[in-house]
Order: sequence, then structure tokens, then C-alpha cells
Amino acid sequence: MQLDVLTELSGALSLTQWLLFFLVLLLLLSYIYATNYHGVWEKHGVPGPKPWPILDHTLDLKKGVDAAFREWFQKYGDTFGAYGLLPHRATLVTKDLSLVKQILVKDFNNFSSRIRPQKSMSSIKDGISSAAGNTWRRHRQVTSPMFTGARMKLIMNHVCVSAENLTHLVKQHMEKGELIPVRFVCSKFSAEVIARVGFGIASHEVSKEESEFAVFSRNFAKSTRRKELIATSCYFFPLIDNILRFFKFDVDFVDETADNYFVTILKSAIEERKEKKSERDGQKARDMLDFFIEAAVENEDPRLRDTNSKTLSTKEIIGNSTSLIIAGVETVSITLQSILYCLVLYPEIQDKVVAEVFRVVPPGVNLVYEHLQELKYTTQVINECLRLFPLFTSLYRLTNETKKYNGVKIPKGCAVQIPTGLIMKDPKHWVDPEKFDPDRFSPENKANRDPLAFMPFGYGPRTCLGMRLALMELKVILVYLLREVRFTLSERTEPKRGEDIKLEMISRTFVRPVKPVLLEVHTRE
Repeated sequence: MQLDVLTELSGALSLTQWLLFFLVLLLLLSYIYATNYHGVWEKHGVPGPKPWPILDHTLDLKKGVDAAFREWFQKYGDTFGAYGLLPHRATLVTKDLSLVKQILVKDFNNFSSRIRPQKSMSSIKDGISSAAGNTWRRHRQVTSPMFTGARMKLIMNHVCVSAENLTHLVKQHMEKGELIPVRFVCSKFSAEVIARVGFGIASHEVSKEESEFAVFSRNFAKSTRRKELIATSCYFFPLIDNILRFFKFDVDFVDETADNYFVTILKSAIEERKEKKSERDGQKARDMLDFFIEAAVENEDPRLRDTNSKTLSTKEIIGNSTSLIIAGVETVSITLQSILYCLVLYPEIQDKVVAEVFRVVPPGVNLVYEHLQELKYTTQVINECLRLFPLFTSLYRLTNETKKYNGVKIPKGCAVQIPTGLIMKDPKHWVDPEKFDPDRFSPENKANRDPLAFMPFGYGPRTCLGMRLALMELKVILVYLLREVRFTLSERTEPKRGEDIKLEMISRTFVRPVKPVLLEVHTRE
């Protein structure tokens, strides 16, 4: 009887009516899916903005993430709950430094897992930046020794050679009367450093034709308008990401061609070194890839399940290597771009850096590792640039267990977002925070400020491993460049004299100038 009624009903409905029925059903299912994780913060008494059905906070965020966060912090206090800031997750946003310390340091085990705004199925998924829990600890034991002070001292010469090459390239542009494409030349420098100290790859000198290694390094994390639109759709419905990947659509924020290039050359290098391993028994590791290979075991080796074993599978070696490339090249080149911009904007500060450089490393004296510790004002300038132009605007963590901190209950499976960019410009910690003032980092001022107010490389056990290498590269290249040339703005530079640099966010994670910085360069008298 019921079947007869349904048959009669189906025959009575037109195609348009059926389409309308399925559209309503689809909207209903979408609504249920998109809102089934709402109400978490209300249940636990955490204040925060009310999300829109399906859209979450998209309309509020159109004014910009920083603007929306500032408004919410002012309205709800230093900690609030929100929805959809990460795909289909309730997210706790906090700039309360006492709570931040609980998350990043004191109860690190409950927040040991990172979570990205966008998923990547490229090789980096097998590296330390994507690892969690016991897997992360095993990776860390292998990678930490690569970045000790003693290790940095050993590779200093490679960095100096690359810095000298870059200085020659800049002077070539100057002699031709050309503007300096800062990010382009700096990425060649940072790519050469990573190629040499990371993998023993003899890429072309930065003063010559650009190598494939440098090209693919610069384009590793590549975003397009189409990818950004897809990423926005996947924010609301993460299942879309899996469907598109199944049909071989390129939706990853890591460029597939660049990833394939590095995976290919790394596999070849790993096999070649494994074959020659017996010839090098007893010798020290030449580069970072040697460190990885010393820890290499087969993919199914049971030691990979042992937290305390210093082992990596081949996939993990490749994942850590590509993570090192994507982080090491972009971070240095973009930061150096912002430093040179600040130096041309404030020529009196450029003069103070130059004076310190000539005092610490006089003409005719070769730069050595010990000199870097004496470049105190130069370090202050680098730190102030990192504060004003952070590479990453937020840190993200995933909660392993439901716990209460400072009266705030954070349920298992929720995300935590720490807006480091806003913290580093918070008037609570910084007087006149938009002003460029390297003296904020003088020993006296640092002593009176919570160290968590400055986190350009993160904080706690998951602090960026390459921080020491990046800072060494920046100091070295500033010494080599500023001893030879002076950078300025003019009517033909980008930005022009009197204009401010404009920034954009890529893949909801990375921050970089909208237009590449172009500067004038002159011989230093």
C-alpha cells in the first residue's frame, strides 16, 4: 500500500519539483553537517562571536582576520571561542600569555599536535612539521643535533660563500643601473645555502644562471586564485578536498611539480649515499642529509614504533628534507626583504647597523662565527622586523584530552589558535606597537617583557628547528651587503618613496608582500 502511494506520488511530481526537492534536501543536509559542531563553547561557558549557519564567521572575517580578532578580543577578552577558523572545528583563540604558556610549554603533551589551515598530501606530510605525539619525538631526536651552535659554526663558511656570491649579483645589477628584485635575489641566496648545507648539492652560484633547485624552492608553496577558492570551499566542507583529490585535481598548497622534483633528486641522493655508506664509516656527517641517512631504516622497521629510537624511514627522510627546503628558503628570503625595506625606510638605522658592522668586522677582516654574537644592534633590527612583519601570523595546536586551564575548559579534538602576529603588536606588551624601534630589543627592555610576547619562530618544544640557521644567514648576508652597498627608495622603486609596503596572506598561513620589493642600490662611500 505504502509503495503504491510513493509510486503515485513520484509520478505526480514534475522534473522541476524533483529538482527542487533534492535541492532542499541538499541544503538541509548541508546545514546539519555545517552546524553539527556548533555549541561547544557555549556549553563550556567560553564567550565568543555567534556563528552564522553554514558560513560560520566568514562575513565577519571579510574585514580581515586581524581586524575581526581585535574586535572580538575587545568584546570578549583575551580568550574566545569561534567556529570554522580551521576546517569544521571549534577553535579557541587566545592571546592570554599565561594560557599560551600552558599550551606551548607546561602541558605540551596535551597540545603536541599541530594542525594546518590547509591539508597537504605532498611529501611534507611525512616530515616533522606534520608529525604528532611519539612520531614527532622520534623525528626531533634525529633533527635537533643538526642545528646546534657547534654545527652552525661548521657550516658558516658555506653561508659566507653564498653571501659573497649574492653581493656580486647585487653589484652587477647596480652597475647596469637596475633596481634590485629583493625577493628574487634573496631566494637564490637562501636556496643555495640550503642546497649546500642541507644536501651537498652544488647548485649554480647566485651570481650566475638560476638553478632548478632555486626555482622550485621559490615556487614550492604556490597559491593561485583557483586554489584559494577551492580552499575556501573545503573550509566549509572538508569532504570536497578528498573528492577533488580523488579525481586528480591540483588542490594542494604545495606545488606538485616542485614536490615531484625534490622527491626525485632526494631519492636518487639517498640511494647513492646508502651505496657508499661503508666507504664513509667513521666520518662525520657532511650535511643534513647525512644526518638523516645515518638514522635510516626500512619503512616497516619495528624501531619506527619506538619513541626513543633515533630512526627515520625513507619517506620520513624525504618529508623532513622537503620541509627544510620550503621553510629554509622562503623564511630567509621574505625576512631579508622586510629587513632591507625597513633599512631604506629608516636610513639613520641603516647607518647605525653599518657602523656596527664596520666596528665588529673591519675592512680586511674575514667574518667568523664569533663575530655574529657581537652584532647586537643588528640582531635588534632583525628582531624588530620579525615583530612587525611576521612570517606566520598564528600558531595552531590540537587538543589531545579535555582539560581546564585558568578557568577555561578546552575539549578534546578542539583546535587552539595563538595569533602571534597580534601578540607581537599588542599595546599591553609594546609601547606604540606600529612604530619601528629596534631599541625594544635592548637587554634592558627585553628583561622587562614576557618572552612569550615575541614568538616569530614559535615557542616551547616545537620552536622552529631552523631558527638558528635562519638568524645566522640573515646576519651574514647583512654584513656582506652593507659593507659594500647602500639601499635606498626612489620614485621608481616598489614601494615608492613615501609609500608603505602591502602584505597578503597565502594559504591562510604565510605572509608576504603583495608586490615584490624593488630597491635602488649604490656603492657605499
